[in-house]
Amino acid sequence: MLKQNIILFLLALILSGCASNSELNKRADNDAKAGDYYESIGQPEAAKRSREMAQENRDDSLSFEAILFDLLFGTDDK
Repeated sequence: MLKQNIILFLLALILSGCASNSELNKRADNDAKAGDYYESIGQPEAAKRSREMAQENRDDSLSFEAILFDLLFGTDDK
């Protein structure tokens, strides 16, 4: 029974499409850079949206699911 619960839990994580902590942080960094670019070319509204997306990704990266995904599946970024 325990083995089935673990398999179902892992399957639910995979199917839910959760991204890993490191992937969400990379997305946040890219959104922050885009915000800086938009600000430099005089588009403050686009910069604001990019920075909001960056903050959402940073918040999501701290979620239990994202951290667990990293722990279980890890990333081999070298």
